[in-house]
Amino acid sequence: MISIIVCSINPARAEAFRTNVLETIGQPCEFIIYDNREAGDSITHVYNHCAGKAKGEYFCFAHEDIFFRTFDWGERIVSLLQKPTTGVVGFAGSTAKLATCSGWGSMRQYTRYNYVQRFRDGSIKYCIANPDKVSASPVIVLDGMCLFMRREVWAEIRFDEATFQGFHLYDLDISMAVGQKYINYVTNDVLLEHFSEGSYNQAWLDDTARFHRKWAGCLPFYLEKPNSLVSYFREIRMSFLFIRMLMKKRVGNWDFIESCCREHFRRYYWHISSLKLLQRLYKYKRRWRREGLL
Repeated sequence: MISIIVCSINPARAEAFRTNVLETIGQPCEFIIYDNREAGDSITHVYNHCAGKAKGEYFCFAHEDIFFRTFDWGERIVSLLQKPTTGVVGFAGSTAKLATCSGWGSMRQYTRYNYVQRFRDGSIKYCIANPDKVSASPVIVLDGMCLFMRREVWAEIRFDEATFQGFHLYDLDISMAVGQKYINYVTNDVLLEHFSEGSYNQAWLDDTARFHRKWAGCLPFYLEKPNSLVSYFREIRMSFLFIRMLMKKRVGNWDFIESCCREHFRRYYWHISSLKLLQRLYKYKRRWRREGLL
């Protein structure tokens, strides 16, 4: 049996998701939907608490803003989870986690995903990346919109409630921890639809810093590690992309962004990315000032 665990703040969405699962799973299941509107508990606490009450052999930790678009998906997921080497299974992840601060999608060449993204303007995007043409792509870290694992894997490596006390980075952390011993996968046999867009804010930035402090001794972590020179230049690229994202999406405060820029200049003053970053620093500072953010 699959235990479907949801941390809910929208009962209508949770019920729609429940209906979708019952129509598509094709396997016995139970639902543990935790109404978190008043308590505001961390998602790590909710997931551990609900998993402790669950009766199934397999766990599905799901957001309430998703639908499954593949029928009889339960059998396909269980078949993958039954392999003793399988860790966490999801729908979006990366075959590398660089040492530089970033989300799960460190770089395009490492990205693996299989889902449909809906946007607020009504448009949709098919996010499909399976360059190896396999039914399940091995990855290191996974996005948390939907995560599957066996009961014994969760019992061995629980969600880290001490470090992550909000709603961010718990997914990268649990998949990174499980990935030290098992193989994580993005499934390409089951299609998921995701209804909300991700957001970046100060809480996400703080948890990203916590993740990188926790795993500093293991990063960068690759499924197939490149030579040291290639790895070094990819860290430079990731540093540039991360700081540019902070500027563009208005994440954090400007003092923090400037400190990131100074660190990039100190480390990579000789690289062209420093000049490009300097240009963007002045461009976005003016834009932030015009918008009243400074």
